[in-house]
Order: sequence, then structure tokens, then C-alpha cells
Amino acid sequence: MRLLNISVGLWGSILCLLTGLALYFAYISYDAPYYLAIARDISSGFVPYKDITSLYAPLMMYLNSLLYLLFEDPGYHYFLVFQYIVIFSSAGLLYHLARRFNLNNQKSILLSLFFSLAILSSDGININLEVYVLLCVMLSFWFLEKKQFFLVGTFVSLSVFAKQYGVFNFIPFFLLIFFQPGYSKRNLIKFFFGASVPVILFLIYYVVLNDVTISALVDQLSGRGYGQRNISRSRSLFTWIIGSKVFILLLIPLLFLKIKPFKDKVTGILILGIIVNLIPVLVQVFPHYFILTFPYIFMLMVRNGQDISKNFLYVSNISLTVICLMLFLRILRYKNVYEEQMDEAVKFRVEYPVGSTVFLSGPIRYLYILNNYKNPVLKQVGYDYSFHPDDDFRKKYEVISSN
Repeated sequence: MRLLNISVGLWGSILCLLTGLALYFAYISYDAPYYLAIARDISSGFVPYKDITSLYAPLMMYLNSLLYLLFEDPGYHYFLVFQYIVIFSSAGLLYHLARRFNLNNQKSILLSLFFSLAILSSDGININLEVYVLLCVMLSFWFLEKKQFFLVGTFVSLSVFAKQYGVFNFIPFFLLIFFQPGYSKRNLIKFFFGASVPVILFLIYYVVLNDVTISALVDQLSGRGYGQRNISRSRSLFTWIIGSKVFILLLIPLLFLKIKPFKDKVTGILILGIIVNLIPVLVQVFPHYFILTFPYIFMLMVRNGQDISKNFLYVSNISLTVICLMLFLRILRYKNVYEEQMDEAVKFRVEYPVGSTVFLSGPIRYLYILNNYKNPVLKQVGYDYSFHPDDDFRKKYEVISSN
């Protein structure tokens, strides 16, 4: 199909271009200092939940801490490249899954390109946890197709240790195993044994080896009311449209595939997977929260890939055009931010030299990365963005605030 070949060549070239631009003009995003500062602290021997108060699951931080061991002074772009490797690894798994479902090479490549561009346009060009959940889920699908149920359970469980929202993946994967042809209780037993391994290792490492109490783990990993604070915020149709725009653009091509959720149990379960992974957007309508649904959306496309027609390609190309345009405009809008951040970092080094111990409050937190500043209250506060230092705190600790 000539249109398919043209589409693959076009979007492959655009993906390379936009990835290069996103990397070249990258700036330290709002959440990045939280994750990367903890990764740095881990590389220095600190233990999350014991030495560092943290509201997030630890897998991403531990993986990124390896860069501090491999490189003497890794810059922000090192971590961004690492995240792109994670994203494109997930896309590679999607390609191989498509091939296992007997899609030809061109269709498989096109879906992988679509997948990659959708992720990048959903905050994937910034450091976030969702892309690590994504990789774990794609590995779970890969091992499900190979009928290695123990490893399916292991990677579904690891998705929770990438971010707590990964727990919703247990629902569709349990059902996918239960309704598999030739179902056996042994398969589910292997699945749950596999899922228990990361949990057991997690508890041994923190509770047994590092004397972290169960109550401390529950208190921190439950988010301490973070979700409730955000649920109470006002919502508007505009915020929902802005946050979900890429997600909506992915759903439109699905209408041109012969999807029968009530006749095909697996299709119905994949749709359920999309629905349960939309639960986090009840907390906040961030674009990167929708990444959690992408494995299920694209597995629907893969399973129905034989029905990919010219109409599907036309609509997909329109969706991709809008997705890429939004990504390009976003890169263009923030292209000078990193330079501004570096200027601010140099300015602060006059009074607070690199490596100083200071507490950063507000958007200035990127100085934890650029100036390698050390947090003086790791155990008491950590990097909690909801904490606002009062006068007593400022008398006790050196505080830099942008407010």
C-alpha cells in the first residue's frame, strides 16, 4: 500500500526531527528536580522512606541513580536521553507484538511511530514516572503473549513500583489470563507468585535491612492526602480538553477498526484497561497521566491491525499531524527556558556555591540539579512540593525562594 509506505517514511523522519529538537531545547521541567534529586541522593547512599521522605514509588529514582554511578557529573540531558531510551524500548516492544499478531513490517512500524509520537506529545519530552509504568506494562503484554505468566505478574507488580497508579493494571491482566484459551488455575498462581516477588524484595530491603517501619512506608506511599487535595480543585471543560487532547486524537482512529467489545472478550478487557487507567485523571488532568492508557489503546490497534484500511491511515495521519504540530509548538514555546535557568543558576552561585546546603522553595527547585544543592531536611520534609517554609523554618535553615 503506497499510502502506508509514505506514512512510515514521513512520520519516521518527523519523529527523528522532533526528538532532536526536544532534546536540544530541553529544560528542567517542574517535576524533574523531585525525582532526579532523590536519584542523586540514592547514589550518595541515602535510602528513600528512611533517610528521604518521599511520596512516590522508588523504581524510577533507583534506575536514574545509576547514571550518577556511570558518569561523574551527569547533566540533565543525560537523564532525558535515558527516558527516551525507555520510551523507544516500549515502542520496540509494540513493534514486536504487532509482528507476533502477523501484522506486516510497515504496519508494525507505523503503529510504533504513532505510539512514540503520542508519548512525546503527552509530556514525554519531560522527566516523568508514567513512561516507566508504560515500559513495565508493555513487557507484561510481551510475556503474556509468550505465556510466561510468572514474568507477567512480575512486571505488572513493577509497574506499581514505578508509580502507585500502576496498581490498576492488575485488573485487566488478571482478566486477560483468566479468559485465555486453555485457562488453567496454574497460570493465575504463577501470575500472583510473580507479582509477589517485587513486593517481597521491597519489604526485605526496606523493613528488614533498613529498619523502615510498615507504617512509615504506608504513610509516605499513600501520598498523605495528595490525591484528596487535588480532587478538591475546580475543574473546567477547558482543562479536560487541554489535558486529554492527545488521548482523544488516539481514540478517533479506533472508530475505523472493526472493534467488537461484546463479542471478543480480549477486546472488552483492553477497553476496560483504558477505563481503569483513566482513574488517575480524577486527581489531576495532566497529559502524562493519559500515557497510562496508551498500552491498551495500541494493543487494540495491534489486535485489529488486519483491518487497517486507507480510511484508518487517512484519519491516523490527520491525528498525527495535529499531535506533531502541538509537540513542535510546545518545543518552540519553551526553547529559551533552559538558557534562562542556567543564567539563574550562575547568578545564585555567587552567594551559594555549587554543592551548598539550602532548601529550595517554588519554581527555583531546578537549582537542586544545576547547582547540585543539598536539601537540609531530607528526612523531615524531603522534596515535598506542598511544603511551604514558615518564618521559624527560615530562621533554622537557609532557604532560597522564587516567591
